[in-house]
Amino acid sequence: MGTFSRIFGLGDKELQEKAEKLLLSLSKSLQKACAKLHAQVECWAAGNEEKVKEIAEEIIEVEREADETKDALINSIFAKHAYLPQQTEERYDLITKMDHIIDAAEEAARIILAGFEREPPKEIVKISEKCWYCTDLLQDAIKYIFSDFEKSIKYSRKIEDVREEARNEKFELIEEICEGEYKPIDAMYYHLIATEILEVAIRAEVTADLIRAIAVRYI
Repeated sequence: MGTFSRIFGLGDKELQEKAEKLLLSLSKSLQKACAKLHAQVECWAAGNEEKVKEIAEEIIEVEREADETKDALINSIFAKHAYLPQQTEERYDLITKMDHIIDAAEEAARIILAGFEREPPKEIVKISEKCWYCTDLLQDAIKYIFSDFEKSIKYSRKIEDVREEARNEKFELIEEICEGEYKPIDAMYYHLIATEILEVAIRAEVTADLIRAIAVRYI
């Protein structure tokens, strides 16, 4: 069988089962943070100031919980040599990249708070939606890495296409800014927040690349 259950035949089985649950929990956290980021952008577009602030706090809390999950993996699993060195390195690289996605979502949420009195262009809403979709796909890719490498690869490959769609929305935003009559400070802010939100999709794609590399190595 082409799964992690085959390649992790050595080591502490109990710790490995715990690691699998923690890793899946971390994948749910990254998807949750990015879903909330899209909801925050939608509330921003709707002019719901109170909800924008509330969701930002929720994303910050998700990021803190994800850090605790990451620390538990490192301190309670990896530090106890549950896996062979190469396998530990692969897992560490994966959770680090997953954590970076959550960090990107939190960063964007905080920047939205700095300028939410401005109404966002429609492209920013579309970028956030596509970034959310990227993390949906990534969550599936991570889930199937434990049971079906081929499905994991399939989901990870889709992320590149969605990330490209999000990137195209950013270029459309730039064209609109250049052709429109935006104040310089507003133009700079919209470009900044679009870039920060897009970073979620970019980091999701980087993580997907790692998943495919792991899958190809062991399939």
